[in-house]
Amino acid sequence: MNSPRPAAPWAIERMLGWVLALGGLVLTLAAGDRVLRTTDEFVLWWSALAFAAVGLIAAIAAGGRVLPLRIVHALGVSAIVVTILAQATVFLGYNGAHPDLLRPWIWALEPIMMCFVALITPLPITIGYVVLSTLAPALSGLLFLGRVPHEVLLQTPIHLGNAAFVAILIGIRSRLRDRERIEQEDRRSVERGALSQARAERQEELSRLVHDEVLSTLVAATRLPGKPIPELRAAAEVALRVLGAAAAPDAEDGAEEDVCKARQRLVTIASRWIQPADARIDAAIGRLPTLVVSEAGRAMAEALRNSALHADGATTRRVTGVIGPDALRLVVTDDGPGFDVDTVPAERVGVRGSILGRMRKLPGGSATIRSDVSGTRVELEWLR
Repeated sequence: MNSPRPAAPWAIERMLGWVLALGGLVLTLAAGDRVLRTTDEFVLWWSALAFAAVGLIAAIAAGGRVLPLRIVHALGVSAIVVTILAQATVFLGYNGAHPDLLRPWIWALEPIMMCFVALITPLPITIGYVVLSTLAPALSGLLFLGRVPHEVLLQTPIHLGNAAFVAILIGIRSRLRDRERIEQEDRRSVERGALSQARAERQEELSRLVHDEVLSTLVAATRLPGKPIPELRAAAEVALRVLGAAAAPDAEDGAEEDVCKARQRLVTIASRWIQPADARIDAAIGRLPTLVVSEAGRAMAEALRNSALHADGATTRRVTGVIGPDALRLVVTDDGPGFDVDTVPAERVGVRGSILGRMRKLPGGSATIRSDVSGTRVELEWLR
């Protein structure tokens, strides 16, 4: 059976990164007034650096779902590096007159970058980045102004709270991974069930074959006096060939064969059990599934075997029918004493498995058995 493919590696991270990039664009737009007001207070290279971070986020938002994963990963790493550099050099690039009132707009991207880091690095590195990103503007003030500007000093503890976004992201990713793992386990369970069912069906088919071709031959041998007759030897050879074929791979699904060749195959099978051959099967022109011919032939052979072994006193056995590209009908009759079909034990493979079960499991197939003191009639049918 076909089952759904598991999610590709990093599929969850790709999806979350794309959502984060969209969030980064929203945060940038929300800080738009602050960006416009302070752009003139920064030197050109710093503004280019900060807007490069926004451009990288926009690229992830636009192509994060379709670009190769390595490219998305490179864009994310580049955005993280560019953002931390802009934070660390904010007061080197600032040329305004009021650094104590400055709240760098690049801080708006801080929670997004923290989450990006959490997606692609182990937890210890993520924690280190959270601390470094929060302190970067303060360290920039110490390094380039000789002090921490007042507004930055007030905002730094608040921005440390952005670590909560990282915790939320890690929790969401964990839940998604758990769900994905459960779905994969469910798929594997379904596949194992289908495989077990296929093996069971194969074992059941082999059991029928053993019964049809081997046990019946051995039973016949125990009932015949003296040395085995040529017909019995031929039946034993047939049994060995059938068992050999059972070990071979199944026929290709959908394989078909010519109706006339199929008719000849059925007549050959019938002639092994009817001497002289009395198999009258009419054939149309066309092709029909090979599986239908094989299963109907095996069911017919089992009906003839049952007649030969159990219908003591029968003087005639006959196979009639018609076969075409869209339908098949075979009728096996004898004039033996008959038997009560309803009293056949469930564990008897011959009637219930090799005849009725075999045809009823065939798509479009059916089988009926009627038996009384005047004889037995087995009807095998298939419709496309």
